[in-house]
Amino acid sequence: MARVEITDTCGTLTFPDEVDLSNGEAILEQAVRLLDSGTPALILDLSGCTFCDSNGLNVITRSQMRASELGVPMWVVLPARGLVRRVSDVAGLQRRVAIAPDVATAREALAAHR
Repeated sequence: MARVEITDTCGTLTFPDEVDLSNGEAILEQAVRLLDSGTPALILDLSGCTFCDSNGLNVITRSQMRASELGVPMWVVLPARGLVRRVSDVAGLQRRVAIAPDVATAREALAAHR
């Protein structure tokens, strides 16, 4: 399962080390629950994730769709290098979601968005 942190300004969902068929749906449920609870913004933090297959990309894409439906800004934190970043780049994730290099940058961007 992913770790959830909730503040007055946003909810942060920190992905586990690996995201695949075994846990992707549970992580998506956590993200949707967080969005549906009324969080004013969402950060999906993959900075510690070392493996992410299409299930992880599905979590991000479907979370973005739900966030858009609710009018909630969302940022994805991706490592600068490694497999997760390569998979995200090949899939064109940066064309669909806002990407930040770290959680602090994502929080600053969300604060500026308000």
